[in-house]
Amino acid sequence: MLGIIRVLSTTDEQVLQEHARLMEESHGFIAHTECIADQPHGIYDDASEAIAVPKIVELAHKLEARGDIDAVSISCAADPALAAAREAVRIPVLGAGECGAHAAMMVADKVAVIGISDDTPPRMRAILGDRFHSYRVSERHRRSTDLFADDALEALHVEAQHAANGGANAILFACTGFSTIGLKDYLAPRLQIPVIDLVQAQANAYSLIQKA
Repeated sequence: MLGIIRVLSTTDEQVLQEHARLMEESHGFIAHTECIADQPHGIYDDASEAIAVPKIVELAHKLEARGDIDAVSISCAADPALAAAREAVRIPVLGAGECGAHAAMMVADKVAVIGISDDTPPRMRAILGDRFHSYRVSERHRRSTDLFADDALEALHVEAQHAANGGANAILFACTGFSTIGLKDYLAPRLQIPVIDLVQAQANAYSLIQKA
């Protein structure tokens, strides 16, 4: 079973389980989700990421200790604590940003990234290399909790369309909160280029190492 680490602290069970639900719906496997504590706005800058790192490593240990988890995925585009978690546990550790970047490179050579932070997550940017096209944000939606606003989907559509009009031939999400609000389903009929969703990318990666 995949253990999912969410970096948005929440007591809303529907929000907490959304990534696992999407993976079960698209890939048919059951995942177990836990979130780090005391970060109700998730990770959105360097300071919030630094605070989250030891919490993520601790959760990776906890999930491995269950005995029924054969891989862990850090469901955050910035891949916080990815290297540290890989050193700390014996089971595979996936990063949402890493998974998404590799998926985007399979389908496009001009990848536009849409996120909520100031810049493209460094690991994602490094993987994309010269296939990186551009990075865009909606200034009104800069934290995970902002994505639940009524205007979020259309505002992000505007950014994606600008990127497509500028020559991008794929859109890569740099926020797993976009999965929670169903952004890919919203964009797919409105754009003529592929859209890479990070939750789906994690599920694809886990399917390659999933044990019976």
